Amino acid sequence: MARTCRWLVLGVLLASLSASAHLCNNIYRTPDRLIVKPEKQVAEVDKSDQFRIFVQNNYQSYIENVRLVAKIEGGDGVTAEITPDSVPRLNSGQRIAFQLKLTVKDGTPAGQCKLRLNVSANQIGFRPVSEPTMDDLLKESQDGNHSGAMLACEALARLKNPKGVEKLRDFCTREKGDWRGRAIRAMGRTEDPGQIPFLRQLLTERDGWVRGNALLSLGLLKDEAATFTAQTGDRDDFVRAAAWAGLAFAGQKSADIDTQLKAGLTSDNAYVRIASGWALAAMRHDKAGVDVLDAAFKTGDAQQRVACGDALVDVAARQSADGKG
Repeated sequence: MARTCRWLVLGVLLASLSASAHLCNNIYRTPDRLIVKPEKQVAEVDKSDQFRIFVQNNYQSYIENVRLVAKIEGGDGVTAEITPDSVPRLNSGQRIAFQLKLTVKDGTPAGQCKLRLNVSANQIGFRPVSEPTMDDLLKESQDGNHSGAMLACEALARLKNPKGVEKLRDFCTREKGDWRGRAIRAMGRTEDPGQIPFLRQLLTERDGWVRGNALLSLGLLKDEAATFTAQTGDRDDFVRAAAWAGLAFAGQKSADIDTQLKAGLTSDNAYVRIASGWALAAMRHDKAGVDVLDAAFKTGDAQQRVACGDALVDVAARQSADGKG
């Protein structure tokens, strides 16, 4: 018996009980919001399909009892199930992924329907939310809340605000570990090739974490191929993977690049897998790359989840821009 296919058009409606919500293409961009981003905007379902709905708390304090409810409109025979039922607490700057499962009952005729999402959370003393101004973001970037300051700097840098870029560059030089890697990757998302000389300077550092993230950022900014080829023989396996990924991001194509990236998917090093999967998913539309990122995101390691989250958001944004999301 032939299977029945049904198109589900995700017209997302967001509402809340006591915490404001906002749909945004870049879940890092807007402070003071509960950000919700579906992994897909349109899904074609043959019997069943499942994908994630990302929720990130960009408020300065935690929220409790976060719930996401799905409702199908105009699709008799189509059901939607979200797991988990709720999340007890979502800390400031933390991101989670709800799993949405869509199922079509046997005998359901093909057609179209809409999925509406309702997100809610308990109130933790928030004031009414308005769209942040440039001054709001600048004030937030100087705030004592580290996560909020980083989010604001990322938004300001993407808007090419000089003070925001300067603050983000400061993060790139004085922060350590996860925070520094995140700031370096954010420089690549500024889409400003004027940041290339600054990022190249980071390639002289001994820390492979710094050099690898700088190469990823340089790739996002489409630096010249020589920058990356000089690093493909580095002793640090993350640096090598980031160099091959950077070549792909910069638009280079060759059998060697694809071979190295595919080999990286099975590395024992999680960050090699993330860099390789990111490049393959973003530039080659390779499902194996997406699967690797999917698996890496489910770890309990916060640094790994943030790095993987950067990759997944970039891949989703590219797919949306290409009309493939």
